[in-house]
Amino acid sequence: MTKSEIRKLMFEKRNQMSLADLKNSSEEIIKQIQKNLHYQQSTLVAIFYPMEKEVNLLGLLNDEKRFCFPKVTKEGLHFYQYDPNQTFVKSKFGVMEPEGGLIVDDQIDFMCAPALAISKDLYRVGYGKGYYDHFLSNHRPKHVVGVIFKFQELTEVPYDSFDQKLDDYIKG
Repeated sequence: MTKSEIRKLMFEKRNQMSLADLKNSSEEIIKQIQKNLHYQQSTLVAIFYPMEKEVNLLGLLNDEKRFCFPKVTKEGLHFYQYDPNQTFVKSKFGVMEPEGGLIVDDQIDFMCAPALAISKDLYRVGYGKGYYDHFLSNHRPKHVVGVIFKFQELTEVPYDSFDQKLDDYIKG
């Protein structure tokens, strides 16, 4: 399958998920993250605001960590330190992004990366814009973990020379 075919299939499967399954799977993924030694040792964690039926990691915000969220700018993807009073605004891609704040790209210890599919050899299929791959090639955090629902794990996915491998992935 091509990346485009994988994206289409995963969007279809994700859209068929019930809200209860989405909630339960997201909670299972959060528990697995919290048990992860790299997460436990981290101080600054990159997560993302879920769009549509993406894995919802917002429950992690209750942990005693500093968090940051991605925002696409003219220069590419940047991560902004989270503040509980922060305002999030919907981007042209439909993603909720922090309105402003401190850029912490080079301080991230643990990153949770969204994906539409992840292969067993740690390559991810994202949304096709290359923002995460570009970011990871310039600002590689200490540990990068993809987060997916169980049906998004594939034996293999096509990848290009610029695609960045994950360190691990968590599925729920």
